[in-house]
Amino acid sequence: MRRWWILAVLGVSLLGLQVWAADPIKLTFQTLFHEADAQAMEQIINMFNETHDGIKVELIQGGWTQYYAQFRLSVISGNPPQLGVCHTNKLVEMADYLTPLDASPVGNLLKVAGIDPDSYVGANWAAGELGGHHYLIPLDTHGWGLWYNKDIFAEVGLDPEKPPQTLEEFIDACERIKAAGYYAFHPAEDAAPRKLRRAWYVFFWQMGGQLFDKDYTHATFNNPKGLLALQFLVDIFNDFGWNKPGSNGYSQFAAGQLGMLVAGNWYYGTAVKSGVNWGYAPMPNFFGTPYTWGNSHQLVIPLQPAGTSKDVYLAATEVLKFISENSHIWTMYGGHITAYKPEAENPELLASDYWTKSGKWLNEMAQKGLVHFPINHPKGSELEDAIQAQIELAVNGKISPQEALDRAEEDCNRILAGG
Repeated sequence: MRRWWILAVLGVSLLGLQVWAADPIKLTFQTLFHEADAQAMEQIINMFNETHDGIKVELIQGGWTQYYAQFRLSVISGNPPQLGVCHTNKLVEMADYLTPLDASPVGNLLKVAGIDPDSYVGANWAAGELGGHHYLIPLDTHGWGLWYNKDIFAEVGLDPEKPPQTLEEFIDACERIKAAGYYAFHPAEDAAPRKLRRAWYVFFWQMGGQLFDKDYTHATFNNPKGLLALQFLVDIFNDFGWNKPGSNGYSQFAAGQLGMLVAGNWYYGTAVKSGVNWGYAPMPNFFGTPYTWGNSHQLVIPLQPAGTSKDVYLAATEVLKFISENSHIWTMYGGHITAYKPEAENPELLASDYWTKSGKWLNEMAQKGLVHFPINHPKGSELEDAIQAQIELAVNGKISPQEALDRAEEDCNRILAGG
């Protein structure tokens, strides 16, 4: 009897050792993040690896310009990462390379993991749906707001705690700042062509404008609203004298030479290091509804090779859920506003300098549905390139605003027609 008992105990011990010694499931998570947001994601994944013995995640980051092309090639070649990132406006062109989370080869991963759509910002969650399936788990909202120099405001007789909210207030502020010898306003970060396009979007969207018809058969921006929006953008750099064509608003603001700058939440670190006494506010209501430009990073499981085990899918989903549930770190250190509503109430986040000085205002815009996402079309990149080429020419005085819209409309319609 004693010998039997010893053998039984030994067998159980060996079984336990076998389970403990089993190799963890290894996942690769490939992102397009750089700098602060890459470091923030690294914190989260390190935390996951430290707290999960059965799953180990290798994080590969960077390569923004080639990210989507490499993503597609990895799926085609049968060697994709198990986790990835997708902007909302890339879903249409990337869906064939993604696992539908509600209809994966091993079942509904959302239900298995207990991922609740109501826990996410509504617009962000909805952006992950296509063709009756759900592909994306929202990570964040990122977008533009108004950065302003409080010392310049005080010098010209403006209230440093009350940035302009309306077009009338905004024009008054710009004229005062200009009269004092400063650059008054930059609407587009460093004035790269895509930034000028986004600025035009904002003005146009605020008027209720739509870039294309619902089915993307033709452009719908070459109209009085589109023209007024572009004329306003052109005049900022020309007739109004609030800035100069080709100027870099990032540099101007950091040097204390610019009164107001429209820029993304990623500018926070630079603003802090600049030593400028700055404030941050939601996008002013220039023309009707105070929309701002923005987008959302979302988490995905790339399409996996046939025969991939259920354990791999479940492990990948567990990582996605963990990132959501710890995304206050993403916001505090990466600057992008968590799309997971419980984390937007995290006490550590709410007490952070980032949140109290700027993050809460971007979150407010997101919660109110004022962050307008960009074009979501298989040829979205081509369409945006066509638009921004003409917008830049107009801002630089090479062509008139009307000519810019005429050309952009013609180019976009040709692209949509398959020409």
